[in-house]
Amino acid sequence: MNVLEWDQILVGTSAKPTSINITKEMIINYKKSIEDNTAGNSGELLQAPAGMFFIYAPARRLDVMHENGFISPEEAETNSRSTPFVGTDIEWLGNAIKENDIITSTAFFEKKWESSSGNRFLSIGVEAKNQTNEPVINYRYNVMWEFSKGQKARTTGANQTASTNISTEANSFDINNITEGDVIPQLQRIISQETINKYHELNNWSNKEPSPTALLHVDEAFAEATVFSGTTLSGPTAVGFMLHLVEKNFGQKAIINSTFNERALEPVRPGDIITYSGKVITINNTEKEKRLDLEVRGTNQLGQTTSLASVNLPL
Repeated sequence: MNVLEWDQILVGTSAKPTSINITKEMIINYKKSIEDNTAGNSGELLQAPAGMFFIYAPARRLDVMHENGFISPEEAETNSRSTPFVGTDIEWLGNAIKENDIITSTAFFEKKWESSSGNRFLSIGVEAKNQTNEPVINYRYNVMWEFSKGQKARTTGANQTASTNISTEANSFDINNITEGDVIPQLQRIISQETINKYHELNNWSNKEPSPTALLHVDEAFAEATVFSGTTLSGPTAVGFMLHLVEKNFGQKAIINSTFNERALEPVRPGDIITYSGKVITINNTEKEKRLDLEVRGTNQLGQTTSLASVNLPL
């Protein structure tokens, strides 16, 4: 098969639906992969963490390509290149996702566009429903198809060390008396290559070799030749950290009735220390409900914003 080229990308092209049975082991492994140590209620079915949608409703862009007669740029025999994650737009549809649910999802090319600087982007849309045909989530997985200006310079990181889960309390935060400008407790992650690999290993429930689209994160030789000139934390891992911060503070009921729009701004590399923080921007009261707009930000040890998200959720 030939490598899919920009002019051959047709919006609306899709892959066949796929169904995934969410097992208890999958949920436990996902929580380990994002260093989520919260315990579920004893005797109850485990709830799928917010960021786990990447696992049970994957953005199968390789399947979209393969089923339509193409391979990805990562799979090219010569001059292979990465098409890295640059952001996601998520809408949960009010139905909880839990252990033993069967999620059927469809992936398709939803949008493609070119920036004023010449960078090209592709958005893979995913629509998912559960075993009773209830919609559970719609989202876009956005990738940079082509980068116009060579490699992105490596950011100097901290010394590589083992990953550690650190929470920092914000004394002024009280969910029962929340006001605009309030900040939520921070979450810190020390990133190592082990952190990066762990996400892919623990969520490899089908026991396959690393996907070509994962090589940027787990294959140092491949990653050195990419736009980032080295391995990076995957976008879904970073989104998982951010959503864990939101879910930990506002609960799952708020998450499954929320929207989340995130952009990856700087690569996160082994040795980086990332602090995830949140701030209440606005609170909107209607006759039906109270909702708030929350800004969630990832910041590295150099003070650079690595990822930025806007969240709209009910209180």
